[in-house]
Amino acid sequence: MGNARGSRSTTGVETVFRVRHGVKALVTTGTGVLLVKERHSDGDLFWTLPGGGRRTGESRIEALRREMREELGCGIVVTEHAPTTVYAHRSRGVVSLYHTFQCSLLSAVTPARCHGILESRWVSPAELPPATLPQVRTVLNSVCEESP
Repeated sequence: MGNARGSRSTTGVETVFRVRHGVKALVTTGTGVLLVKERHSDGDLFWTLPGGGRRTGESRIEALRREMREELGCGIVVTEHAPTTVYAHRSRGVVSLYHTFQCSLLSAVTPARCHGILESRWVSPAELPPATLPQVRTVLNSVCEESP
């Protein structure tokens, strides 16, 4: 699900990057949000929403259900589309476009280390771990602003 895009800088040089399309699950309880701990290719740890990349031919919902089964061994019910985030990966030339969906769990979560999930944790949006990706903070701030 990647395609090359380009943009011109102020110097007239075109930068080419690959777009990676993905999905993220925003799973909340009354007081917490579900985060997963992963590791960047350089070894740094980070916290993010569960989810991942879309495969060719997969719908966003199909991809999210597959990712949740693979990463956390659980089923989900998708309830609503939440904010979409865009960010550059540390690896050069890749920009990710993630669609986030509010979801509820059908079963308990079991992190799958074989899929790179080191840990899962329910955390208060007001007390996110320091290594939480800024995009997660943006999504949570946006959703909290929309809540009555």
